[in-house]
Amino acid sequence: MEKFEVLEDLGSGGCGEVLKCRSLHSGNVFAMKRFFPTEDTHLIFQRELAPLSELKHDNVIKVLTAFLHGGLMHAVFELLDHSIVYEVEMKGCGLESQTIKEYSFQILTAVDFIHSHNIMHRDIKPDNLLVSHSGVLKLADFGSSRASIHASNHAFNHTSNHAAAPLTRDAGTMWFRAPEMLVMDPDYNKPADVWAVGCTLVFMATGNYFLRGEITPKQIKMILTKVGPLTVIQEQQYYAQEFGALPVVLPPTDLMEKYGLSDLLLAQLVEMCLQMDPVDRWGCSALLRHPYFTQDHFHERFPKELQKMVDQDQSVALMVEQELFPPITTWENILEHNNSPAVEKEDDEKCCCLPTCEHLRELWKDITAALWRTIGKGWGLLRSARGPLLVITAQLSGKSPTNESCCQCLKEQLRLSDQCHASLKRPIKTLHARIASLTAWFSSGADQNSSSASDQCHSSGAP
Repeated sequence: MEKFEVLEDLGSGGCGEVLKCRSLHSGNVFAMKRFFPTEDTHLIFQRELAPLSELKHDNVIKVLTAFLHGGLMHAVFELLDHSIVYEVEMKGCGLESQTIKEYSFQILTAVDFIHSHNIMHRDIKPDNLLVSHSGVLKLADFGSSRASIHASNHAFNHTSNHAAAPLTRDAGTMWFRAPEMLVMDPDYNKPADVWAVGCTLVFMATGNYFLRGEITPKQIKMILTKVGPLTVIQEQQYYAQEFGALPVVLPPTDLMEKYGLSDLLLAQLVEMCLQMDPVDRWGCSALLRHPYFTQDHFHERFPKELQKMVDQDQSVALMVEQELFPPITTWENILEHNNSPAVEKEDDEKCCCLPTCEHLRELWKDITAALWRTIGKGWGLLRSARGPLLVITAQLSGKSPTNESCCQCLKEQLRLSDQCHASLKRPIKTLHARIASLTAWFSSGADQNSSSASDQCHSSGAP
């Protein structure tokens, strides 16, 4: 870490924060991801960094090196210009038709590549699709990725495409989560990535998120309304979760009306991505041969243009040569080169770092869900509700004292947010209940285990 100068904070997510940094050796600028404290640092390396270091593709972000500093995992990536979300926000509406086609081709190429290497991304969304100065799109943030058994190129054989290990059922972002994930199907697989691609295509074309449910049952009902009915198996799994009755609705039959698109071929491509039954969803190789791309020989012409764009971005390769980054090899090698002391913990009276436990994850989800609801109501409201998010982010990352005063600060922020818009009252009420349980927990000490903390959460009346 002493080889880099941090320039600015580029953002943060559930696993860590991303920093813009400059090499003190060469002056080159990179993106550095600093992961939050966790006891499972080796899993971060094994699940995200080690596989990503092997995925060499022009449309997959490059991880250059990884190291431990102060007990925290750090990874250095190539620095890209912006995300698709930023591009859409700057434009204020959907992207140009040619840009959509070029980005769509690159997204499917990237996903096809990682699927051919038996990797599910599980969090494909506009935020995780980054674009270089030359227009090369790259799939990023493999924090939710998992290994999977190889599937066929044309369509996914759901019966022979099981995951290599049990999967987390709430991975990814809800608005891009496939129906099989929402109904808690334990055998969801690579087709879930294709569903997320379909939702992303609609976002690029319209500038709006296609499926914006507030909670899982509402997300499922929105899918029924805008896409189609659940399969028989999905319906059984839905009722097993006791989500309530399903509405009887008929989505529009006209594809352009259904997805709000003006390009019929693009609407047909999205339709192939958003098939309710994962068996019916096309694989990425098949989607790349769809008439949307083969019309006017785009699929033959664009790869040559893309290579020229990639060549313009070769400065990344030169930077790596200048830096002589140590390669990412094994976890043992990472530990061997860890010469920095662990982060010193503050006095218990000043700070009690929160352990990773289920009720804290649920609290995080509730707060972020409440804030996302405000986006459609105006960015001013989102900024006014930013306080609670910052407090919880700091607490979960172990950066600030997590005592009763922090809870009172959070309560005050939530009270102000509550006054801003009536639509926040229900989620805010839930958050108050959860914060009350946290306050009691902090008062009783930080030595309680995850199980007892979760029990307190549920006893507070939170769902």
